[in-house]
Amino acid sequence: MTIPDQYKNRRLYHFTHIDNLPGILEHGLLSTNEKKRLGIQHTAIAYTDIQERRSCMEVPCGCGGVVHDYVPLYFCKRSSMLLAVINGKIADQQLIIYFEFPITIMNQYPWVLTDASANTSSPPNFYVNESDLCKLKWNYIDSPKWGMPSDKAKQARQAELLIHKGIDISAVSKIIVWNESIKDIVVEAFETAELKPPQVGYDEFHYYVDFYDSGKHSIVTGPFFIKKAYQKTIDSLLPNIGKAHSPRFQYLFFLLKNGLRVDFGCLPETAELIGLESDNEVHSDDVGTHTLRVVEELLRLPEYHELDRTDKLLAEVAAYLHDIGKGPKSRWASNGGRQKVDPDHPIKALPMLHRILTEEIETIKPRSAKVICKLVCYHDLVGDIIGKGRKIEELIDVVEDERDLNMLIALGKADMKSIGWSNDARIEVIRKQVKDSLNAESANE
Repeated sequence: MTIPDQYKNRRLYHFTHIDNLPGILEHGLLSTNEKKRLGIQHTAIAYTDIQERRSCMEVPCGCGGVVHDYVPLYFCKRSSMLLAVINGKIADQQLIIYFEFPITIMNQYPWVLTDASANTSSPPNFYVNESDLCKLKWNYIDSPKWGMPSDKAKQARQAELLIHKGIDISAVSKIIVWNESIKDIVVEAFETAELKPPQVGYDEFHYYVDFYDSGKHSIVTGPFFIKKAYQKTIDSLLPNIGKAHSPRFQYLFFLLKNGLRVDFGCLPETAELIGLESDNEVHSDDVGTHTLRVVEELLRLPEYHELDRTDKLLAEVAAYLHDIGKGPKSRWASNGGRQKVDPDHPIKALPMLHRILTEEIETIKPRSAKVICKLVCYHDLVGDIIGKGRKIEELIDVVEDERDLNMLIALGKADMKSIGWSNDARIEVIRKQVKDSLNAESANE
């Protein structure tokens, strides 16, 4: 069989985290099961539940086996799966690279074709003839749109060419990267491996990009750049605490007691939340009312009452401030004054926290400043691990001790309960995993 003429110029793509590049240059692109067999570690960016389904989904033709016996290649440039990974903050889009292959790879390796992603509980159709390429939904595959009209269309967009076991790096025709900095890293990795790199460059159709402030930005910030933003704020904040010219509050406690508890709008940042309506379908209240509900939920939690006096103070202040990044109201003028869903609102709060902690308070301990920034910046992390598949490794990386962990869990749980959901059993599993990691790290020091 030969590839039909109308498909001969097609390209296929495989995306991965740039941390995996050195291993790929050494071993080639390998299936998940091959990597396991050879003991090769890699940075995973896929949802755990999807990987579990692929690990047992049978391939009824070709070389057989299961989907994890194959390297997945996709025909679409604009990947719905990548969009889900970005929105879930599972990985930083800037650190994702694409390997491009000519469709003639079908003449070089054993393969199986699917007419949709092999990600759902219902398997796609599997094919072994090149003529079956016509059965793919090319209108969805080639669409430049970010979204698809239905879940079925989204899955059809992600039709796969599954290559059995592995692909040699020499088969790659191009590597697509976010920017020149990532290109430099890729080229250097090839030089270190003593390999000649293919063409390396940017292609706007592979990424989900916002353009503002005269720059190119990912639509959502991922774990690496969230932590970088947090650390940058702390590095700037700590040298400036206690230097306010005309602070309104002598201590953090007075900001809470005489300020936020008495008048939630006592700060410019919190005043902007009062009456700010939200487009988020899970938030029936305006942002200000939601914030006060989170505070109420926090103060009722046994996790809050188990904190020591200082950490209770920090957790409550953070609860009042956790959503200030959704403001100011002027951000949403073009949306009729209604706040759009903004996954980046936790890091948008960081410059606001910098102002509050350096200008409004006369004396604050460095740890208190760091903890408040951490709680606000990561207040969504526990809930996202449970509800959106965000990686628990990010929480392990963020917490410095059990006190950090307990406060993040208390605030996250309060935020979840304020909108009518929680998963106490899962939270305790998370707590144990992170505590075990902290203990293991302490034992190795």
